[in-house]
Amino acid sequence: MRPHSRLLHITCLSTLLACGSQATSAADDAWAFSVAPLYLWGKSIEASATAGGSTLPLDLTFKDEILENLDAAFALHLEASKGALTLFAEYNYAKLKPTAEAVFQAGEARVDVDFKDIMAEGGLTWAFAESAAMRWEVLGGLRYYKQDVETKLTLSVPDQQSTARRWRTGDSWVHPFAGVRLRATLGEKWMLRLRGDYGYEDSDNSGLQGIATIDYRFREWGSAFFGYRYYDMDYNNSASGLDQYGFDGKQRGPLIGLNLHF
Repeated sequence: MRPHSRLLHITCLSTLLACGSQATSAADDAWAFSVAPLYLWGKSIEASATAGGSTLPLDLTFKDEILENLDAAFALHLEASKGALTLFAEYNYAKLKPTAEAVFQAGEARVDVDFKDIMAEGGLTWAFAESAAMRWEVLGGLRYYKQDVETKLTLSVPDQQSTARRWRTGDSWVHPFAGVRLRATLGEKWMLRLRGDYGYEDSDNSGLQGIATIDYRFREWGSAFFGYRYYDMDYNNSASGLDQYGFDGKQRGPLIGLNLHF
């Protein structure tokens, strides 16, 4: 090969490598967004709510009681990623209306519960280790809760007019959380996502969470996911009298949804 021809080949190769490097850098600097508007957490609840010294059990399975008593539900998850940084936010709303009946010697009693549960969080992740197949991230943020419990007790006694009593309680609270997240590529279209985090404000305000999902990318703009989510919450506002409120229990069950990417 002639010297000037060799020089021309080297120059062209260098130019192609430089352009490829600039394109990769530009891609790394671009924001990527995803939103999961169709997102269902089919959770079962094993918990108790405490108000004013009285304890209300909330033990509901998704297959039977949750579906039967679910009045409304909505969930939304958002993410924005750029390089090693990811910002995320999530909102979960559920309204349950379980009932219970009891028969005693003098008549019947019916308890109707209206339970509203809101859980929202926002935070960020930072990739501290990454390869072609795996991405490890440390995460942190704030989680917000709001719960309202309205209870109606109706007593029915033969030959007497039914009497009803209502009372309402609930509270809202916040705690910071931290944890780790793993994204592992399982193939051209499949991805495993694992997340674990712990939230703590004090001994009466904590939460432990674990999430595992499998993501299938069926189009460049969309993917479907399914998995499992576990959440253990312990809260008590340490107030007295009717202002006292606490919630202690586990929420767990399958996840399924659709992610839109842009």
